Amino acid sequence: MEKKKMGGYAGTILYVDLTTGSIEKKPLDPVFARQNIGGLGFSTRIFLDMIHKKPEFDALSPDNPCILMTGPLTGMMMNGVARWTVCAKSPLTGLWGDANVGGHFGANLKFAGYDGIVITGASEKPVFLFIKDDVVELRDAGKYWGKDVYTVTDAMKADLKEESIKKGHVIAIGPAGENLVGFASLIHNKGHAAGRTGMGAVWGSKKLKAIYVTGSGQVAPAYPDRLKELRNELKEVYDGSIFISAMKSSGTPSHMDVGILSGDIPIKNWQMTEWAEIDELGPAVIEEKILAGNRTCFGCGVACKKEAEVKDGPFKMKKGPSPEYETVATFGTMCLNSSIESIAKANEICNQFGMDTISCGSTIAFAIECFENGLITTKDTDGLDLSWGNSEAIVKMTEKIGKKEGLGAILCKGSQKAADHIGGNAHDFLTTVKGLEAPMHDPRSSHGYGLAYGVSPRGACHEASLTFEVEGGAIFIPEIPELSESLPAGSEGRAKLNVVAQDYGMFFSNCAIFCNLGAGPLTATPALDMVNHVTGFDYTLEEVMEIGRKLWYLKRGLTNLFGARAKEDRLPKRLMTPMEQGPTEGSVPDMDLMLQEFYEMRELDEEGIPKKSVLQDLGLNKMAEMLYN
Repeated sequence: MEKKKMGGYAGTILYVDLTTGSIEKKPLDPVFARQNIGGLGFSTRIFLDMIHKKPEFDALSPDNPCILMTGPLTGMMMNGVARWTVCAKSPLTGLWGDANVGGHFGANLKFAGYDGIVITGASEKPVFLFIKDDVVELRDAGKYWGKDVYTVTDAMKADLKEESIKKGHVIAIGPAGENLVGFASLIHNKGHAAGRTGMGAVWGSKKLKAIYVTGSGQVAPAYPDRLKELRNELKEVYDGSIFISAMKSSGTPSHMDVGILSGDIPIKNWQMTEWAEIDELGPAVIEEKILAGNRTCFGCGVACKKEAEVKDGPFKMKKGPSPEYETVATFGTMCLNSSIESIAKANEICNQFGMDTISCGSTIAFAIECFENGLITTKDTDGLDLSWGNSEAIVKMTEKIGKKEGLGAILCKGSQKAADHIGGNAHDFLTTVKGLEAPMHDPRSSHGYGLAYGVSPRGACHEASLTFEVEGGAIFIPEIPELSESLPAGSEGRAKLNVVAQDYGMFFSNCAIFCNLGAGPLTATPALDMVNHVTGFDYTLEEVMEIGRKLWYLKRGLTNLFGARAKEDRLPKRLMTPMEQGPTEGSVPDMDLMLQEFYEMRELDEEGIPKKSVLQDLGLNKMAEMLYN
């Protein structure tokens, strides 16, 4: 019989205090690992412990911890397991914030010997964190401050090449993070974005420019033979997956061809679901006009990341990361902009400045509608004709936001705060929940998305659970009836779907940190087997669902702690306005029905706060104490 052992983890968590400059290495407690798995399972527990005695603080203050955490599978040579998480209080919403990102950083952090980094305090001057196995140092980042992400990434790799053991990897903020843009992002190796909720502004407030990591170690699974056998079994599954075939061929923009048929793609700031020029933004035109190669995350054979190049014209750009579906929609369909070259350029600007393309593009679409209705004029836009489809103005406004220049200094706060500033009926044009701009999937086409957006702890989000993947047909979990049954059209059964998709999703993409794209073909059995083969633990499906349930309540409790209440669980007017024609004609989610059922199932009170008894039953006594004092 094989002897049980803990695999997958590096075994150490870094604690970096930017105020004092102190760096501490703490061993990962195996019991803690077993109980929380990894990723946000680790982060939320650590975050709660750190703010327990002082829960009231500004997101841009030194009191806001920022926690980066890998999962037990990060660093394995498997499809869809390269991702890692980052969390903090969000500067954009003032509520709970987290982001999920792939690439090579997470794997290499573990190869250097660390499962995650807990960042506290704030530096007086710009610094970056240098990690080379046992050597962990805060270094002066003065020469990099003020520079864009691409420049810093190239310069840092060149400057530190001689000190590196293996290829170094960089995650950095750009001028947007330094300027405290509300939706500033962390950008890894130029094209992998921890995009949502403004984590880049948190780093900017702490004067943390970047983290550079190079490691010589490796992370071994507990049972390599079992993992190898599973990998071989999954090869046939992946080879036969139509979804994976689409990802390999066209990446996430492949959804353009599918989403338009069901009315899933928001057009003209969510006012339309059909558009004659939609094909100009589809995968065939992307391949013809801008496609310049394929990229992938560590150990993943799906290679859904694409590269783009615009060789001439007003939107000329060198070969670099290609826009994902969300970016094509926010800067394209949302703005009635059919120029894929301009979208590629806007994407490049967002990556260079370090900005979330969903919030940035959605905020520009909001501004265009304000311009159309006379709430802002060319005096506000510095002469830019900010009208529908004006690709040149859209690109210029993207840059103005990153620089906080002119109207960009208002829009950089996000559309909700911009609406507060602009006034009039600007709030009618918002697409936010809890201050976070909705992603590019229309809940009028699939009502469960509406509830998912409403109750997501971080705001409107299609990846806060697996509701989007399950209801949209991208993921099928036969081991869990609620995630494999066909539901009738409308809002019926969506509350139950959301609850179960949240619990399983917290395990799948928040703790184990499977990629919802690259790991899409996995059902619960191989997903659980993979975690057990790597860690050496003996999780059951029921147990990981319970761990996921606890994490959901922790995230919900934290956003309640920061001020969110039942009224923030509602969709904005624009998303609740029925279409007069097209695939979703007359359809709107029944939020009253779904929220009532959801609150009952989750045991939330009338203000949307988890009841003390349910928190105590789950062993979340510290959260119960903080919410109920």
